[in-house]
Amino acid sequence: MLQVHGRSQAHGQLYAPFSWPAALWASLIAGIVFAVLELGANWALRGIAPSVLLRMTGALVLGPGTLSPPSGLDASVVLAATLVHLALSIVYGTFLALLLPRVDLAPGIVIGGLYGLALYYVNFYGFNIFSPWFAGMRDWVSIASHFAFGAVLACAYNAINRREFVAARSR
Repeated sequence: MLQVHGRSQAHGQLYAPFSWPAALWASLIAGIVFAVLELGANWALRGIAPSVLLRMTGALVLGPGTLSPPSGLDASVVLAATLVHLALSIVYGTFLALLLPRVDLAPGIVIGGLYGLALYYVNFYGFNIFSPWFAGMRDWVSIASHFAFGAVLACAYNAINRREFVAARSR
């Protein structure tokens, strides 16, 4: 049962309040899991080299000229792609974490997965006007990666936040 009040009927303990550090760490964990899934699955299942995806993400801040592959992968493109990805992970993750402090783990993971699906549609359809080069990536691999991002985010946030809350209460 979805719990949205101050006490869990099943466990009789208070829910942990929102935590910025937990939101940050959970966002980074989910962002790393997403990147590994997205890069790995696209390479293994679609034959798309990780460098292509890094250029696509880096082009969000460096411009569309970044999409043309040079002879090697430029470190500035990798850095830009990594920073953009982690920044978006933190923004998206913190927003979800603000919604989750009073939700139990299992429903939170489902809500997180659905949130990831919503992010897929925002990223691939809503922001397509700013980054049309991502239109070719609209497929089940990206859908699954986004779902996993949200589910991992919710699970990690719940675990980290609960641990912080229990530790603080025992002092």
